Amino acid sequence: MADEVVQIPLVSPSGARWEPDEGCIMIAGKNCVIWIEPRPVYCDRGNFIAKINERNNTPVPGKGPPLYLDNSDGWPRYYFDLTRAKLEVEAWLKKRGQALF
Repeated sequence: MADEVVQIPLVSPSGARWEPDEGCIMIAGKNCVIWIEPRPVYCDRGNFIAKINERNNTPVPGKGPPLYLDNSDGWPRYYFDLTRAKLEVEAWLKKRGQALF
């Protein structure tokens, strides 16, 4: 029996567009890229992990960078459910003014 291929919806109900990327899915914000990747089955912190990288985040004179991340932001983030992970990441992008959707 062949392995079943799971299709991940790449457009969320919010209109956010996720892109496939080497076994992960990713979404771009104004000054960041966030991707969600599956974790090994033996991991008990969650089935998925969301990670973030800053981009185009040149500091504005007198204001600092457009996106400021510190340890309190809680990255990386672990999730048991992919749908919930996508919704949480999209909510974070909106809350931080990073949403492009």
